[in-house]
Parts: sequence; structure tokens; C-alpha cells
Amino acid sequence: MASASVLRRFPALVLACLIAGVGVAGCTASAPTPRPNPSAACGGADQQRSAGFYPDLEARLPASLSGASPSSRDSGRYCSAKTLGPLRADGHDEVRFAGETFPATSQSGVSLVVYSAAGLTADQVGDAFRAGAGTGRSVEVVSDAPHVVAGRSGRRLEVINGDARQVVVVWPAVEAGLVRIVIAADVGNAAIDQAVAALEAQG
Repeated sequence: MASASVLRRFPALVLACLIAGVGVAGCTASAPTPRPNPSAACGGADQQRSAGFYPDLEARLPASLSGASPSSRDSGRYCSAKTLGPLRADGHDEVRFAGETFPATSQSGVSLVVYSAAGLTADQVGDAFRAGAGTGRSVEVVSDAPHVVAGRSGRRLEVINGDARQVVVVWPAVEAGLVRIVIAADVGNAAIDQAVAALEAQG
């Protein structure tokens, strides 16, 4: 999830995450806590996260986008129904994540995210976003369509949240159980395509 600074600097993207119905790295604030042991059980926590928590997942994120460094990058895991949302009903008791945020303005930009869990699919993640969007106030789902990246089938959702246009692109990596996500708020399609290409290029 995200630091309080992301909430201050990037409210439009935070809205996109709040309607998702599932935790999204780089989106929601949480109070700093001592770093837990990534190899131990969650111990009743809703989530655990910090920079470098899962360096292997963070390595799946590009170091820059269009020459800019991310304003935030961290990783962790979701451990409860509260943070897993509909993914819990899909049988996932824990989902690991890494994410980074690239603000364009105080109200727009892109987040790049990877999720990892045994058996996790792009459709499950896409369904979770769609379910969350359906319960959001002043949220209209404009489209939810198949979207192919590098020959692999995913989803592209577009919503209008108040005055903000938000796009979520979800697609599977080659590696089973690894799902890539681009979340964009009020940026053009060319910037979204560039973010998708940058995340896919990380292998």
C-alpha cells in the first residue's frame, strides 16, 4: 500500500484504489510499523509492507518511467479479508505485492503494481476491481474489456469517478501466479500504453 505522502500528493489515484475493492500497492496510507519478518506468518495483521520487504517483487518494477523516478516504492502482503477483498473469496489467504507511483500532477499519474500468489489469475484481480468499482459512489464503469499484452489475455477497465477518468489494466505474467497491474488517473492512452510496456519489459 502507500505512505501518507502519496495520499497528499496523489488524491485522484488514491480514489482509483479505494474503489477497487482490493488492496493496491502504492495507494492507501497506513501508520509506520516495525518491519516484520517476511518469512513468518502475518500474525493477525491486515497487511505488512515496507520498502524492500520483498526485493524479488520490487525487482519486477521498472526503475523509472519516461525518465522519472517513482515518488514511492514498496512491497508487502495482504493477509485478511479487509485487505484482500474479493480475492479472499477466490481462496487466497495471502497475496504478496510490490508497487510504485509516478505522479504527473497532484491529481494525476500512474501506479505500477505486481501481485503474487499461488493460483492467482488476471481475471480474479480484474473481477475484484470491477466489484469494487460497482460499489463506489459517483463511479461509473465505462468499459471492462479483454486486453492482450504480449500475447497474454488480461482486462482493461475504465471508470469515471466524479470528474476523474481512471483506467486499470490487468494482465498475467509468463510466470504462473504473477499478475501485473497499471492504474492510471487522468492521463492519456499513450502514457498508459507506455506504462504497460515498461512493466511488461521487466520480465
